[in-house]
Amino acid sequence: MRRVVVTGMGMVSPLGLNVSESWNSLLAGKSGVVRVKDRNKDLPDVYMGLIPQSFDSKPYQVEYCPSNLTSYAMCAAQEAIADSNVLNDCDPDRIGVNIGVMNSSMTKITEIISNAALKGTSRINPFTMLYVLSNMPTALLTIKYKLKGPSSTASTACATGASAIGDSFRKIKYGDADIMIAGGTEDTFNTTAIYASIKMQAMSTKIYDDPTRASRPFDEDRSGFLLAEGSGVLVLEEYSRAKRRGAKIYAEILGYGESSDAFHLTRPQDNGEGGRAAMLKALKEANIDDVDLINCHATSTKGGDIAEARAIADSKATLVANKSQLGHTFGAAGAIESIFTIKSLQEQIIPPTINLDKPIIRENQYCKEATEKTLKYALKNAFGFGGVNVSLAFGKYN
Repeated sequence: MRRVVVTGMGMVSPLGLNVSESWNSLLAGKSGVVRVKDRNKDLPDVYMGLIPQSFDSKPYQVEYCPSNLTSYAMCAAQEAIADSNVLNDCDPDRIGVNIGVMNSSMTKITEIISNAALKGTSRINPFTMLYVLSNMPTALLTIKYKLKGPSSTASTACATGASAIGDSFRKIKYGDADIMIAGGTEDTFNTTAIYASIKMQAMSTKIYDDPTRASRPFDEDRSGFLLAEGSGVLVLEEYSRAKRRGAKIYAEILGYGESSDAFHLTRPQDNGEGGRAAMLKALKEANIDDVDLINCHATSTKGGDIAEARAIADSKATLVANKSQLGHTFGAAGAIESIFTIKSLQEQIIPPTINLDKPIIRENQYCKEATEKTLKYALKNAFGFGGVNVSLAFGKYN
């Protein structure tokens, strides 16, 4: 069976406009969470993880389909592809793309519907359907880079980014492609996403003196997730090909586990049975019994965090919850946080989990500040609405 490695990574996140900026901010314990009203006074007084205002979307916009959803993906993909140098001397028929999208461009769709309500349907943008279609980031990348291999778009709610990576891993492992550009993207800074999340009572509306204190995964006083935005993209490559061309190899993907709760649309079973099943499947494919690090889904919701904590209670691994610093980037979360997991393996360091004042997990299960540790294997968990569970197993590359 063919081995699959990661040879390129790109990111735009609330913590920075590339992988290096974001990673350094994460290790320093910084937060990308801000007060929404400081950016837009017409929106509710809540907190979100927002892309730094220095981000310039113009170089990444497509004339007939401009949106932050696609701009973030194009930016992250450009960094990942340049990082990998994978497009030199390659067969475009053997390179595929899977950029996962949880929600289509809700910012643009909200804008289009508002214009139609105010000015009539004759003013509807002729390219409206392109904003609705979730495969636009994938399609735009295939066109820009002339990639003719398999293309698809994962959409598994909050597990989307991880599903895109896992599905792409399988494409290479079973010989359908040699290289896959995989990840996720999300644009949530809009009226529809914010109010919808508040109305379903999933997003925290609690007021804090310091916005960076609002996202509290695994803390007793957690009060819901914080919406966030961004994109993470990885270049996955068949191992012998990467080795032959002297590629920089960040990590190896060893396993991909999936399961369904078959229980409820928005909350997991209290015992975390579905998440545990996905992790066990990933470990089985990787042919390992346990890992040194688990990058948890941990969104700061009451039900989700306790279910995941119970699912991993028996593991000796150190836990990390990146959403304490990012917020929940929805369809991009599994990809952004996979990159952070890979960086931990590469640099042998575990980022902090902030805002854990009253932990519901053991004190020795997490780090309050960046901590050096010998790491050989890691899991990245991503669980989504509808009861979808995904777990990716990564190994340090020697």
